[in-house]
Amino acid sequence: MRNLFRFIKVYHFILLFILIESFSLFLFISNHKFQQSKFLSFTQEYTSAIFSYYSDLNQYLSLKDENDFLQTENAKLYTLLSKEEINTNSILNEYIPARIIKNSIFKQNNFILLNKGEKDGVKSGMGVIVDNGVIGIVSITSENFSKVTSILNQNSTISVVHIKSKQNGSLKWNTYNYMTAMINDIPNHANIQIGDTIQTNGFSSIFPEGINIAKVISYKKGNENGLCNVNIKFLNDMNTAKNVYIINSLIKEELEELK
Repeated sequence: MRNLFRFIKVYHFILLFILIESFSLFLFISNHKFQQSKFLSFTQEYTSAIFSYYSDLNQYLSLKDENDFLQTENAKLYTLLSKEEINTNSILNEYIPARIIKNSIFKQNNFILLNKGEKDGVKSGMGVIVDNGVIGIVSITSENFSKVTSILNQNSTISVVHIKSKQNGSLKWNTYNYMTAMINDIPNHANIQIGDTIQTNGFSSIFPEGINIAKVISYKKGNENGLCNVNIKFLNDMNTAKNVYIINSLIKEELEELK
């Protein structure tokens, strides 16, 4: 407080001048419509810019909430589509949105950690996908988190189909390139071409049928066993995947009992 009084005492002439000038400017603008219009236009431009920056900042800070909302809505749409595609009143799959919090891609057996666990309905054996591919299968769960055996794991096998020939096979990752994998059990007589699509075939209750996984990049017919060695490239980049969907099959137990 003492410093404030000292400041006013030292600069009282300047402060008085500013006060009088401000009051005079106020009276001038208030009594002249043209100047008032110009002043309002001037202040509007700068205040609008400030509000615009504030809005952009606020929007940026709320991106996480918006992203979570959109992911939840996408999960609902996936659930409805699973109902539409089988043309029945029963829903076969529910989709739980989740986010990757840790991911490895350069080991022989890679794993992924998700921010959803048992309290969210996640259980061991559930499939995990993204919009354009398969991520892996849930192996271990805790109350708040779950561990996923990545598709980039030598112990992982995904049942797939070559769309054009309708031939089924098993996709295994046995390379050190996180973007490629192999299918070794498609017959030689299958009409395979570079660029062909590989999808899930729905043979297991883990992944529904028709999820695009990869494209054929090369193939070689086998002479001894009559089976092709097909090299494929994943559609999804496992190194940049962030948001995923965990598939809860509502008929898995029933199917397992029949098997």
